Amino acid sequence: MLIYRRTSIFESPAQTLVNTVNCVGVMGKGLAHAFKEREPDMFKAYKRICDQHALEPGKLWLWRGKGNWVLNFPTKVHWRNPSRIEWIEQGLAKFVSAYADQGITEISFPQLGCGNGNLDWADVSLLMEHYLAKLPIPVYIHDYTVDVGLPEHLEPIARALIDAGVSSGSFDSFIASIGEALTVANGEMTTLDARSSFRASFRDDNVLAIETETSSCVLEEDDLRGVWFDMRSGLVTRENAGWSVKAGGEPLLSLLSVLPDMRPVQIQRPGRSDPEFAVEPRPNLGGAVSTGQTRGQQELAWH
Repeated sequence: MLIYRRTSIFESPAQTLVNTVNCVGVMGKGLAHAFKEREPDMFKAYKRICDQHALEPGKLWLWRGKGNWVLNFPTKVHWRNPSRIEWIEQGLAKFVSAYADQGITEISFPQLGCGNGNLDWADVSLLMEHYLAKLPIPVYIHDYTVDVGLPEHLEPIARALIDAGVSSGSFDSFIASIGEALTVANGEMTTLDARSSFRASFRDDNVLAIETETSSCVLEEDDLRGVWFDMRSGLVTRENAGWSVKAGGEPLLSLLSVLPDMRPVQIQRPGRSDPEFAVEPRPNLGGAVSTGQTRGQQELAWH
């Protein structure tokens, strides 16, 4: 699954983040410098590897950090020189052939070789889609940032939930927080894009009934539990929210967006002309659970 994610890569809760590097041991500016500041031990190891001339385009180096893992992806040899499209392709081919063996289950990419690398994003994006679109793991490309913010028509509900001190840390509190949101809204809400309205209410046994302008549906407790698991681990799209009942996807996204520990974001799917809304954990909550040192760190873990 490939999705363009309109947030900073450093706000991604994905297990693995991709850092674009050179092969001479310098992380002096841009994305690489930001990774250097976040992971100083990684930079020291990277410098040693480059001093040994062990890193080159087409080779990848995985740092298994205590939070996110960082996949260092060479896009150029010397920092003074531009990137080359063939080096991007070599690295992508290497990633596709070996990511599973390295234990990578979810990953966020920047625009490889663009910016300081001087490559044309129109060319690079086609190449990345070719290699990444059919992978069976979540793959995100952070092509630029859009600060969506909560739509004005949903802000009063969100403020009321904050004042009430609700949370969604457990499944029971998640159900309770949705119930509180519906109470504040008197059961009447609009979708994130404000294009349609819906009514929602809880029945017995945690069954959520939703009535839109064109249809009605119910989400059973197990349906909501599946959405809660997705919500705690990362991005929830319209398809995730409506995985069991398609008609419930858009309304449920609207309900999730007002929860204090969630926020709406914009995503784009390859081949589709219009962006869409999704929701994700707020970055200051850390997103996904820390991966930890599930394997011993190696100086050259992948090459």
